[in-house]
Amino acid sequence: MRHLWAALMVAIAISLVSALPAAAQGNADPMAPAIEAYRAGRYEQALLVAAPLAEKGNVQAQLMLGSIYNNGEGVAPNPPVAARWFAKAAAQGDASAQYALGMLMEYGGVEGAGPSAARKHFRDAAAQDHIAAQTELGLMYTTGRGGAQDLDEAATWFGRAAAKGNADAQYYLGTLYAAGKGKPRDVGEAARYFRLAADQGQPQAAYQLGLMLQDGVGTEKNLAQAAKRFQQAAQKGVSGAQTSLAFAYLGGDGVEKNDTLATKWFVEAAMRGDALAQDRLARLYFLGQGVTRDISAALLWLTLAERNGMNDDTLRSAMEPEITPEIRAEVEAEIEKLEKAHATAN
Repeated sequence: MRHLWAALMVAIAISLVSALPAAAQGNADPMAPAIEAYRAGRYEQALLVAAPLAEKGNVQAQLMLGSIYNNGEGVAPNPPVAARWFAKAAAQGDASAQYALGMLMEYGGVEGAGPSAARKHFRDAAAQDHIAAQTELGLMYTTGRGGAQDLDEAATWFGRAAAKGNADAQYYLGTLYAAGKGKPRDVGEAARYFRLAADQGQPQAAYQLGLMLQDGVGTEKNLAQAAKRFQQAAQKGVSGAQTSLAFAYLGGDGVEKNDTLATKWFVEAAMRGDALAQDRLARLYFLGQGVTRDISAALLWLTLAERNGMNDDTLRSAMEPEITPEIRAEVEAEIEKLEKAHATAN
Protein backbone atom coordinates (compact mmCIF):
# COMPACT_ATOMS: atom_id res chain seq x y z
CA MET A 1 0.00 0.00 0.00
CA ARG A 2 1.03 3.51 0.75
CA HIS A 3 4.09 4.45 2.81
CA LEU A 4 4.87 7.93 4.00
CA TRP A 5 8.58 7.62 3.28
CA ALA A 6 7.97 6.58 -0.32
CA ALA A 7 5.37 9.28 -0.79
CA LEU A 8 7.65 12.05 0.38
CA MET A 9 10.49 10.76 -1.76
CA VAL A 10 8.19 11.42 -4.73
CA ALA A 11 8.17 15.08 -3.79
CA ILE A 12 11.93 15.40 -3.65
CA ALA A 13 12.33 13.32 -6.83
CA ILE A 14 10.11 15.75 -8.71
CA SER A 15 12.15 18.62 -7.35
CA LEU A 16 15.43 17.07 -8.41
CA VAL A 17 14.27 16.04 -11.85
CA SER A 18 12.89 19.49 -12.61
CA ALA A 19 16.18 21.09 -11.59
CA LEU A 20 18.53 18.84 -13.52
CA PRO A 21 18.11 20.32 -17.03
CA ALA A 22 19.12 23.78 -15.86
CA ALA A 23 22.16 22.44 -14.04
CA ALA A 24 23.13 20.35 -17.05
CA GLN A 25 22.99 23.40 -19.31
CA GLY A 26 25.37 25.28 -17.02
CA ASN A 27 22.82 27.82 -15.83
CA ALA A 28 23.51 29.44 -12.48
CA ASP A 29 21.05 27.36 -10.50
CA PRO A 30 21.74 27.99 -6.80
CA MET A 31 20.24 24.59 -5.92
CA ALA A 32 22.49 22.63 -8.30
CA PRO A 33 25.22 21.90 -5.66
CA ALA A 34 22.58 20.80 -3.15
CA ILE A 35 20.93 18.54 -5.71
CA GLU A 36 24.26 17.00 -6.70
CA ALA A 37 25.14 16.39 -3.05
CA TYR A 38 21.73 14.94 -2.26
CA ARG A 39 21.83 12.53 -5.19
CA ALA A 40 25.30 11.40 -4.12
CA GLY A 41 24.05 10.73 -0.59
CA ARG A 42 25.97 13.62 0.93
CA TYR A 43 22.96 14.81 2.87
CA GLU A 44 24.75 17.03 5.38
CA GLN A 45 26.35 18.99 2.53
CA ALA A 46 23.01 19.19 0.73
CA LEU A 47 21.42 20.53 3.91
CA LEU A 48 24.11 23.21 4.35
CA VAL A 49 23.58 24.49 0.81
CA ALA A 50 19.80 24.23 0.78
CA ALA A 51 19.03 25.71 4.22
CA PRO A 52 19.84 29.37 3.47
CA LEU A 53 18.08 29.12 0.12
CA ALA A 54 15.02 27.68 1.82
CA GLU A 55 15.01 30.56 4.29
CA LYS A 56 14.94 32.94 1.32
CA GLY A 57 11.88 31.18 -0.13
CA ASN A 58 13.40 28.79 -2.68
CA VAL A 59 10.70 26.15 -3.17
CA GLN A 60 13.05 23.36 -4.26
CA ALA A 61 15.22 23.99 -1.20
CA GLN A 62 12.16 23.90 1.04
CA LEU A 63 11.11 20.59 -0.53
CA MET A 64 14.58 19.16 -0.02
CA LEU A 65 14.68 20.18 3.64
CA GLY A 66 11.23 18.73 4.19
CA SER A 67 12.32 15.39 2.75
CA ILE A 68 15.66 15.35 4.58
CA TYR A 69 14.05 16.01 7.96
CA ASN A 70 11.18 13.63 7.38
CA ASN A 71 13.37 10.75 6.19
CA GLY A 72 16.21 11.37 8.65
CA GLU A 73 18.86 11.71 5.93
CA GLY A 74 22.02 12.97 7.60
CA VAL A 75 19.96 14.26 10.54
CA ALA A 76 17.65 12.78 13.16
CA PRO A 77 14.13 12.33 11.77
CA ASN A 78 12.01 15.35 12.67
CA PRO A 79 8.52 15.28 11.10
CA PRO A 80 7.44 18.60 12.70
CA VAL A 81 10.37 20.41 11.06
CA ALA A 82 9.63 18.56 7.81
CA ALA A 83 6.02 19.71 7.99
CA ARG A 84 7.14 23.32 8.52
CA TRP A 85 9.26 23.30 5.36
CA PHE A 86 6.63 21.51 3.29
CA ALA A 87 4.07 24.06 4.50
CA LYS A 88 6.27 26.94 3.30
CA ALA A 89 6.57 25.39 -0.17
CA ALA A 90 2.89 24.47 -0.20
CA ALA A 91 1.94 28.06 0.59
CA GLN A 92 3.75 29.05 -2.60
CA GLY A 93 1.51 26.68 -4.56
CA ASP A 94 3.91 23.78 -5.06
CA ALA A 95 1.84 20.64 -5.70
CA SER A 96 4.51 18.21 -4.51
CA ALA A 97 4.76 20.05 -1.20
CA GLN A 98 0.98 20.14 -0.86
CA TYR A 99 0.88 16.39 -1.39
CA ALA A 100 3.74 15.73 1.03
CA LEU A 101 2.08 17.93 3.64
CA GLY A 102 -1.17 16.07 3.11
CA MET A 103 0.61 12.78 3.76
CA LEU A 104 2.06 14.15 6.99
CA MET A 105 -1.36 15.45 8.04
CA GLU A 106 -2.91 12.05 7.33
CA TYR A 107 -0.20 9.66 8.51
CA GLY A 108 2.59 11.59 10.20
CA GLY A 109 1.03 12.55 13.53
CA VAL A 110 2.46 16.09 13.52
CA GLU A 111 0.84 19.08 15.21
CA GLY A 112 -2.37 20.09 13.51
CA ALA A 113 -2.60 16.75 11.74
CA GLY A 114 -5.99 15.30 10.94
CA PRO A 115 -8.11 14.02 8.08
CA SER A 116 -9.71 17.38 7.27
CA ALA A 117 -6.30 19.07 7.00
CA ALA A 118 -5.00 16.20 4.88
CA ARG A 119 -7.99 16.40 2.55
CA LYS A 120 -7.44 20.13 2.03
CA HIS A 121 -3.81 19.68 1.02
CA PHE A 122 -4.58 16.70 -1.20
CA ARG A 123 -7.30 18.73 -2.91
CA ASP A 124 -4.90 21.62 -3.52
CA ALA A 125 -2.35 19.28 -5.09
CA ALA A 126 -4.94 17.26 -6.99
CA ALA A 127 -6.30 20.41 -8.60
CA GLN A 128 -2.84 20.87 -10.08
CA ASP A 129 -2.93 17.35 -11.56
CA HIS A 130 -0.71 15.73 -8.93
CA ILE A 131 -1.54 12.10 -9.65
CA ALA A 132 -0.79 10.58 -6.23
CA ALA A 133 -2.76 13.37 -4.54
CA GLN A 134 -5.72 12.66 -6.82
CA THR A 135 -5.62 9.02 -5.71
CA GLU A 136 -5.40 9.94 -2.02
CA LEU A 137 -8.25 12.42 -2.42
CA GLY A 138 -10.34 9.75 -4.11
CA LEU A 139 -9.76 7.46 -1.13
CA MET A 140 -10.85 10.16 1.29
CA TYR A 141 -14.06 10.71 -0.64
CA THR A 142 -14.60 6.94 -0.75
CA THR A 143 -14.28 6.50 3.01
CA GLY A 144 -15.61 9.87 4.15
CA ARG A 145 -12.38 10.71 5.95
CA GLY A 146 -11.85 14.42 6.47
CA GLY A 147 -15.29 15.38 5.17
CA ALA A 148 -18.36 14.07 3.43
CA GLN A 149 -18.37 10.72 1.69
CA ASP A 150 -19.00 11.21 -2.02
CA LEU A 151 -18.46 8.22 -4.29
CA ASP A 152 -19.18 10.21 -7.45
CA GLU A 153 -16.42 12.63 -6.50
CA ALA A 154 -14.15 9.70 -5.62
CA ALA A 155 -14.74 8.21 -9.07
CA THR A 156 -13.89 11.53 -10.69
CA TRP A 157 -10.52 11.78 -8.95
CA PHE A 158 -9.69 8.11 -9.44
CA GLY A 159 -10.58 8.52 -13.10
CA ARG A 160 -8.22 11.45 -13.55
CA ALA A 161 -5.33 9.60 -11.93
CA ALA A 162 -6.15 6.33 -13.70
CA ALA A 163 -6.09 8.05 -17.07
CA LYS A 164 -2.51 9.05 -16.33
CA GLY A 165 -1.57 5.46 -15.53
CA ASN A 166 -1.69 5.37 -11.73
CA ALA A 167 -2.08 1.69 -10.84
CA ASP A 168 -3.72 2.25 -7.45
CA ALA A 169 -6.27 4.62 -8.99
CA GLN A 170 -7.01 2.08 -11.71
CA TYR A 171 -7.62 -0.57 -9.07
CA TYR A 172 -9.89 1.65 -6.98
CA LEU A 173 -11.82 2.73 -10.06
CA GLY A 174 -12.26 -0.91 -10.96
CA THR A 175 -13.77 -1.61 -7.56
CA LEU A 176 -16.30 1.20 -8.07
CA TYR A 177 -17.33 -0.21 -11.46
CA ALA A 178 -17.60 -3.71 -9.94
CA ALA A 179 -19.81 -2.48 -7.10
CA GLY A 180 -21.82 0.01 -9.15
CA LYS A 181 -20.94 2.81 -6.74
CA GLY A 182 -19.88 6.17 -8.09
CA LYS A 183 -20.06 4.55 -11.52
CA PRO A 184 -22.73 2.46 -13.24
CA ARG A 185 -22.08 -1.22 -12.52
CA ASP A 186 -19.99 -2.55 -15.39
CA VAL A 187 -18.01 -5.71 -14.75
CA GLY A 188 -16.32 -5.43 -18.13
CA GLU A 189 -14.92 -2.02 -17.21
CA ALA A 190 -13.99 -3.35 -13.78
CA ALA A 191 -12.00 -6.17 -15.37
CA ARG A 192 -10.35 -3.73 -17.78
CA TYR A 193 -9.16 -1.46 -14.98
CA PHE A 194 -8.07 -4.40 -12.84
CA ARG A 195 -6.01 -5.66 -15.78
CA LEU A 196 -4.39 -2.26 -16.34
CA ALA A 197 -3.44 -2.06 -12.68
CA ALA A 198 -2.36 -5.70 -12.41
CA ASP A 199 -0.09 -5.33 -15.43
CA GLN A 200 1.72 -2.65 -13.43
CA GLY A 201 2.10 -4.98 -10.45
CA GLN A 202 -0.82 -3.82 -8.29
CA PRO A 203 -1.40 -6.98 -6.20
CA GLN A 204 -5.03 -6.44 -5.15
CA ALA A 205 -5.97 -5.77 -8.77
CA ALA A 206 -4.23 -9.00 -9.80
CA TYR A 207 -6.25 -10.91 -7.20
CA GLN A 208 -9.56 -9.40 -8.30
CA LEU A 209 -8.74 -10.03 -11.96
CA GLY A 210 -7.91 -13.63 -11.07
CA LEU A 211 -11.33 -14.07 -9.48
CA MET A 212 -13.01 -12.66 -12.59
CA LEU A 213 -10.97 -14.90 -14.90
CA GLN A 214 -11.78 -17.88 -12.69
CA ASP A 215 -15.52 -17.31 -12.92
CA GLY A 216 -15.73 -15.72 -16.37
CA VAL A 217 -17.14 -12.45 -14.99
CA GLY A 218 -16.45 -9.37 -17.10
CA THR A 219 -13.93 -11.33 -19.14
CA GLU A 220 -13.59 -14.72 -20.79
CA LYS A 221 -13.11 -17.57 -18.33
CA ASN A 222 -9.50 -18.73 -18.27
CA LEU A 223 -8.32 -20.86 -15.36
CA ALA A 224 -4.67 -20.80 -16.42
CA GLN A 225 -4.64 -16.99 -16.54
CA ALA A 226 -6.54 -16.87 -13.26
CA ALA A 227 -3.86 -18.98 -11.60
CA LYS A 228 -1.14 -16.69 -12.98
CA ARG A 229 -2.89 -13.64 -11.53
CA PHE A 230 -3.35 -15.40 -8.19
CA GLN A 231 0.37 -16.23 -8.25
CA GLN A 232 1.22 -12.60 -8.97
CA ALA A 233 -0.81 -11.38 -6.00
CA ALA A 234 0.13 -14.29 -3.72
CA GLN A 235 3.82 -13.55 -4.08
CA LYS A 236 3.13 -10.05 -2.76
CA GLY A 237 1.35 -11.32 0.33
CA VAL A 238 -2.36 -11.06 -0.60
CA SER A 239 -3.86 -13.76 1.60
CA GLY A 240 -7.01 -14.24 -0.47
CA ALA A 241 -4.89 -14.83 -3.57
CA GLN A 242 -2.72 -17.29 -1.66
CA THR A 243 -5.80 -19.25 -0.68
CA SER A 244 -7.17 -19.15 -4.23
CA LEU A 245 -3.84 -20.32 -5.63
CA ALA A 246 -3.74 -23.13 -3.07
CA PHE A 247 -7.18 -24.30 -4.19
CA ALA A 248 -6.02 -24.15 -7.82
CA TYR A 249 -3.10 -26.48 -7.02
CA LEU A 250 -5.34 -28.69 -4.90
CA GLY A 251 -7.82 -29.19 -7.73
CA GLY A 252 -5.50 -28.83 -10.72
CA ASP A 253 -7.46 -25.82 -11.95
CA GLY A 254 -5.34 -23.97 -14.50
CA VAL A 255 -2.17 -25.51 -13.09
CA GLU A 256 -0.86 -29.04 -12.65
CA LYS A 257 -2.34 -30.59 -9.52
CA ASN A 258 0.19 -30.43 -6.70
CA ASP A 259 -0.79 -31.11 -3.10
CA THR A 260 2.58 -29.95 -1.79
CA LEU A 261 2.29 -26.53 -3.41
CA ALA A 262 -1.33 -26.33 -2.30
CA THR A 263 -0.19 -26.86 1.28
CA LYS A 264 2.57 -24.27 0.91
CA TRP A 265 0.12 -21.56 -0.14
CA PHE A 266 -2.48 -22.57 2.44
CA VAL A 267 0.24 -22.14 5.07
CA GLU A 268 1.15 -18.68 3.72
CA ALA A 269 -2.48 -17.56 3.86
CA ALA A 270 -3.19 -19.27 7.18
CA MET A 271 -0.25 -17.50 8.80
CA ARG A 272 -1.86 -14.21 7.71
CA GLY A 273 -5.08 -15.16 9.47
CA ASP A 274 -7.17 -16.36 6.52
CA ALA A 275 -9.82 -18.55 8.16
CA LEU A 276 -10.62 -20.57 5.03
CA ALA A 277 -6.94 -21.38 4.53
CA GLN A 278 -6.63 -22.38 8.19
CA ASP A 279 -9.60 -24.72 7.88
CA ARG A 280 -8.31 -26.33 4.68
CA LEU A 281 -4.85 -26.71 6.19
CA ALA A 282 -6.42 -28.48 9.16
CA ARG A 283 -8.11 -30.88 6.74
CA LEU A 284 -4.84 -31.56 4.91
CA TYR A 285 -3.03 -32.35 8.15
CA PHE A 286 -5.89 -34.60 9.30
CA LEU A 287 -5.91 -36.48 5.99
CA GLY A 288 -2.14 -36.45 5.48
CA GLN A 289 -2.64 -34.92 2.05
CA GLY A 290 0.42 -33.02 0.83
CA VAL A 291 1.89 -33.21 4.35
CA THR A 292 2.70 -35.84 6.96
CA ARG A 293 -0.46 -36.64 8.90
CA ASP A 294 -0.41 -34.70 12.18
CA ILE A 295 -3.42 -34.50 14.50
CA SER A 296 -1.79 -31.79 16.64
CA ALA A 297 -1.24 -29.55 13.61
CA ALA A 298 -4.75 -30.27 12.37
CA LEU A 299 -6.24 -29.26 15.74
CA LEU A 300 -4.10 -26.15 15.88
CA TRP A 301 -5.27 -24.84 12.52
CA LEU A 302 -8.87 -25.89 13.09
CA THR A 303 -8.92 -24.04 16.42
CA LEU A 304 -7.48 -20.90 14.81
CA ALA A 305 -10.06 -21.11 12.01
CA GLU A 306 -12.86 -21.41 14.57
CA ARG A 307 -11.54 -18.38 16.44
CA ASN A 308 -11.66 -16.50 13.15
CA GLY A 309 -15.33 -17.37 12.72
CA MET A 310 -15.18 -20.49 10.54
CA ASN A 311 -16.78 -23.58 12.07
CA ASP A 312 -16.20 -26.99 10.53
CA ASP A 313 -18.35 -29.37 12.55
CA THR A 314 -17.66 -32.27 10.19
CA LEU A 315 -13.91 -32.05 10.63
CA ARG A 316 -14.20 -31.39 14.38
CA SER A 317 -16.35 -34.52 14.82
CA ALA A 318 -13.96 -36.64 12.75
CA MET A 319 -10.95 -35.47 14.77
CA GLU A 320 -12.39 -35.74 18.29
CA PRO A 321 -11.74 -39.48 18.82
CA GLU A 322 -8.00 -38.93 18.17
CA ILE A 323 -7.52 -35.83 20.33
CA THR A 324 -5.87 -36.84 23.59
CA PRO A 325 -5.55 -34.54 26.62
CA GLU A 326 -1.84 -34.25 25.80
CA ILE A 327 -2.55 -33.10 22.25
CA ARG A 328 -5.15 -30.62 23.48
CA ALA A 329 -2.72 -29.16 26.04
CA GLU A 330 0.06 -28.97 23.44
CA VAL A 331 -2.18 -27.06 21.02
CA GLU A 332 -3.44 -24.68 23.70
CA ALA A 333 0.16 -23.87 24.69
CA GLU A 334 1.13 -23.27 21.06
CA ILE A 335 -1.83 -20.97 20.48
CA GLU A 336 -0.97 -19.01 23.63
CA LYS A 337 2.58 -18.64 22.32
CA LEU A 338 1.31 -17.40 18.94
CA GLU A 339 -1.01 -14.90 20.59
CA LYS A 340 1.82 -13.50 22.72
CA ALA A 341 4.05 -13.18 19.67
CA HIS A 342 1.27 -11.40 17.78
CA ALA A 343 0.65 -9.01 20.67
CA THR A 344 4.36 -8.20 20.89
CA ALA A 345 4.57 -7.58 17.14
CA ASN A 346 1.69 -5.13 17.35
